[in-house]
Formats: sequence, C-alpha cells, structure tokens
Amino acid sequence: MGNIYSGRAKSPFGELWLIWDDSGIREVSFDKLLPRADVGASAPLQDDARADQLLKELLHASPLRMDCFSLAGTPFQRQVWTRLLAIPPGAVTTYQALANDIGRPKAVRAVANAVGANPIAWLIPCHRVIRSDGGLGGYRWGVERKRA
Repeated sequence: MGNIYSGRAKSPFGELWLIWDDSGIREVSFDKLLPRADVGASAPLQDDARADQLLKELLHASPLRMDCFSLAGTPFQRQVWTRLLAIPPGAVTTYQALANDIGRPKAVRAVANAVGANPIAWLIPCHRVIRSDGGLGGYRWGVERKRA
C-alpha cells in the first residue's frame, strides 16, 4: 500500500479536509477528518498545498468521474454515487427518482442510505437529493450548506 495523505483546502462553502492516495481522493469533509477507510498502521501525511491543488483540479474537471476517487463502497453504493455525479449543478432530484434512475424503484431507503454514506462532501453532490415532498431532508454537514 502506498502513502495516504491528508490536507485542508478552501472551497466556496468553507474549509474542506481531504484524504487521498495515489489512486485518488478517498474522503472529503467539512469537518477535520480521521480516515474511515483502512489506511494501515501509519497516520496520513499532511500536505495542505497538495490538497488545495487537488481541489482546484477537481473544480476544473467537468464532468467529474468516479475514477477521480479511490472509494471504498459496495457496488450498490458506487452505482448511486456515480448517478449523483450526473446531476447537473443547480438541479435537484429526489431519492425516489434516483432509485428509478438506477433501475431499483423499490430501493428508495437503500438509495437514501447510500447517499448518506457518500464520503466525498460536496464533490459527489448528495446535497442535490431532496425528499419527494420537496423538503430538503438531512445533510451531514448541515442543512444551511445543503440549501446553498
């Protein structure tokens, strides 16, 4: 296993913490991160300058693709996260529509759980998914950020 890195970067919505390896970004959070994925015995190496550079590169990548990330997740979660990347900026969808889009119309709760398990804050846009009644629903990093 190669090195694991962590660092802070400034985003339009506040400071982000990133964790990455040679394969891609593993986690992004608005909170200081402790890696959820197994990173071996050593702590991540701190590199704020590289984190800032990675975020800038991602912001200029259009569209973002799953191969930018090094994510641990089930095939179902990865299917949901891939579909999230297809939601255009400024658009929203519902958990039910997302379940329909991936061909699993009865799996709304499982889709909602996969959306909630998204380890890549803001870049894999789980904040663009709302309830069928139009309510915002929850967001790990606060409803105010989701509304923005």
